[in-house]
Amino acid sequence: MIKINTHKIRTIFLKFFQEKGHLILPSSSLVPDRKDSSLLFTNAGMNQFKKNFFDIKNSSCSTKVATAQRCIRAGGRFNDLENVGYTGSHHTLFEMLGNFSFGDYFKDKAIQYAWELLTSRKWFDICEDRIFVTVYHSDEESYDIWTNKIGISRNNIFKIQDYDGCRYRSENFWKMGDTGLCGPSTEVFYNFDNKGEFDGSLESFERNRANLLEIWNIVFIQFNLNSFNRLEQLPYFSIDTGMGLERMASVIQNVRSSYQIDIFQKLIGSIRSCFSEVNFTRHTLKVISDHIRSIVLIINENIVPSNVGRGYVLRKIIRRTIRKAYLDGMREPFLYKLVYHVKDLFEGYFQDISIDQKLTEDLIKREEKQFLNILLIGINLLKKFLKQSNYRIIHEKDVFFLYDTHGLPTDISMKICQEYGVTIDKNKLQKT
Repeated sequence: MIKINTHKIRTIFLKFFQEKGHLILPSSSLVPDRKDSSLLFTNAGMNQFKKNFFDIKNSSCSTKVATAQRCIRAGGRFNDLENVGYTGSHHTLFEMLGNFSFGDYFKDKAIQYAWELLTSRKWFDICEDRIFVTVYHSDEESYDIWTNKIGISRNNIFKIQDYDGCRYRSENFWKMGDTGLCGPSTEVFYNFDNKGEFDGSLESFERNRANLLEIWNIVFIQFNLNSFNRLEQLPYFSIDTGMGLERMASVIQNVRSSYQIDIFQKLIGSIRSCFSEVNFTRHTLKVISDHIRSIVLIINENIVPSNVGRGYVLRKIIRRTIRKAYLDGMREPFLYKLVYHVKDLFEGYFQDISIDQKLTEDLIKREEKQFLNILLIGINLLKKFLKQSNYRIIHEKDVFFLYDTHGLPTDISMKICQEYGVTIDKNKLQKT
């Protein structure tokens, strides 16, 4: 497996499906159809094709499509904001590579395409033994394709059950909502260690899960789930897939974390260079490098920080970044200085992205100043409480008051108390 850069991986994916007769479409906006109130941001490759799945017969789109879709998962049903910095594979902004079939090919070809792209020397050339898959427990057809047509070892494929015996509630059964389009899925994993004893049982899968990275989810949309929790077969079967580009890059570049791939290393290097006087932790560098990408591209969609809707999500991302940096010693506006580096990262590869650097910098700097002022007011109040208690104790109700009324995050309160040798009962602060 040859190491290739992230942008080349995107190109290879799209070229593969173009050769398979797919129409290659550009990424849609990060803001989905404004008439669709169910989504704040585009969070999956299939968002722009909702109408195609519902009304295949009258769709004007090609029956086979592939895209590299930019997504935001920082609010609503799919929200990875609080995971960023704590794992190596969660991002608020990421690219979802996807191939879609609207009443054209189904399970057989979808699985064969996935295997060819991943393992063929012409394409990604991943070692076959490193690939593991899951299927829905009753989807014998997919299991048969993987084992008998593809020839994957039965030790490397696992049948995933329903949660708590509830029908169609499973990692391997996709549903658009409580009712509506749905179907089983097969998920593809990469084993970084190429170790572990697998025997096809769920026990062996869970035992070795820490070494497995999910890289591709292939959904077989073949049913409608009615209000009685019963499946009705659709007249047309469709395919919806999603492969995280950043995750795939970590596999191809042989690094455990997507923060170690080329595009993130370039951005993290810029952060270190710009603020060499601040000793940012690895955790904070992950947060800054992830969040600044989201911040810049959300603003590029003509969204400004506010207290409602998409603007609130933007404000939350900005403030979370400032908060993390503050804990490492950053005491002044700094995020706006990174806009140039994000602009450089995206504009060279995407013709549809043109970032107004000055406008973006001004918006971010204003928001930074406003939040830093909020922090200063809250911290001065906290120090007043500490002084009144002779630096012996701080009541949890006071810390919550500072958070709830003045917006002072509890992790900053806790750090300051720690500096003064004052402890707080953390268990009573979890809700803040």
